[in-house]
Amino acid sequence: MKKTGATPFLRKAVDPDTRIQDHHEKLLCEDCEQIFSDWEGKFAARVFYPHVRSQKDEFEYDEWMYKFVLSVSWRLLVSELAVWDENEHFKNEVVKERLETWEEILLGEKSVSEDPSQHHIFFAGELDLVSSDPEAPEGFELYMQRNLDGTSVYGEDHIHTYFKFPRILFFSTITPSDPGGFTGTRIEEMGVIVQPQELGELWGSFLFDRAEIFGQVSMSESEKEKVQDRILEDPERFAESDYLEAQLAEMRRKYAEHDLLEYLEVKECPVCFTNHRVVESLPKIPLTKSHIERVNEQVLFARGTFPNPDEVIDEIPTNVTDVLVISTESSTRVLQFYVDHGWIVGEEREHHEGIEPEDFGQAAWEKYSEDFHRQMRQRFGR
Repeated sequence: MKKTGATPFLRKAVDPDTRIQDHHEKLLCEDCEQIFSDWEGKFAARVFYPHVRSQKDEFEYDEWMYKFVLSVSWRLLVSELAVWDENEHFKNEVVKERLETWEEILLGEKSVSEDPSQHHIFFAGELDLVSSDPEAPEGFELYMQRNLDGTSVYGEDHIHTYFKFPRILFFSTITPSDPGGFTGTRIEEMGVIVQPQELGELWGSFLFDRAEIFGQVSMSESEKEKVQDRILEDPERFAESDYLEAQLAEMRRKYAEHDLLEYLEVKECPVCFTNHRVVESLPKIPLTKSHIERVNEQVLFARGTFPNPDEVIDEIPTNVTDVLVISTESSTRVLQFYVDHGWIVGEEREHHEGIEPEDFGQAAWEKYSEDFHRQMRQRFGR
């Protein structure tokens, strides 16, 4: 989190104005710390880092994975941060009994097969974020890609636990043991987790609710200035951060999820808050590579999306584009070509002071280009 953030500091949602290095709470003796650390080390090396670095999309595991997830869910419920026991829920006794069972499994006094719960892992990859629901709340990508979260999930007839790391979600069921809504996510004593996976509507709505809660958290103006000053000290870090990547992912989703013509010339689009307007300085035709090169001489950055030259597709011309990324001193814009209208601003982001416009434009173009080529592979099989 610290290495890939816009700054090397963490903040809690309950106190966003205070920078922290870590959260400490005394839960385990030294012996149990050693037991848990073995599972944590294997999960980090074999699952977490390969996933967030996009090195693997298939993960083989055995009992260490099961016990790792179980150990975090157990800690979540016995932590001082837990909320389930503060409520007079009629299933509280069930939770207490389940915690005892989990503790015995973690200490090796019972086998994993004696656990009545189910444990699930869901990998939130780049494709999931780009094609996420158009109704996703503001900051959804930032929540999925960056935030740490953990909570009990309870209602009139159910109690479960949920926690997440960047791009990985975990669910441990308590009652009912199989609430439904999971496809390809369940962790057994051993096996292989393969993407793609699916979460049902219930869990999708739950994630939207969590993202909205995090989205309502706001730092004071003085703390925002401190963050900006820190970014200006190391703008290259910001340009390479996962935080910027999450912003770009949200930018691409909002760009793709609605028809720009519905909000043409509206001062602020209600979907993505952009002023969708025709760029009169560009000709009302798709642009060739040579034309974009001439545009690039007039602005700080200009690139279009084109098929790879070694993947010629008859249906797709290789020398023209209908998506253009342009950066000026003040902002980066993603333009879309519409017949009978010309080039329309689809998304626009202002630049933080001290950030190189060319770097922001390059990052945005790379992501849009990745999306374009992924769609070509899905549509034409290459």
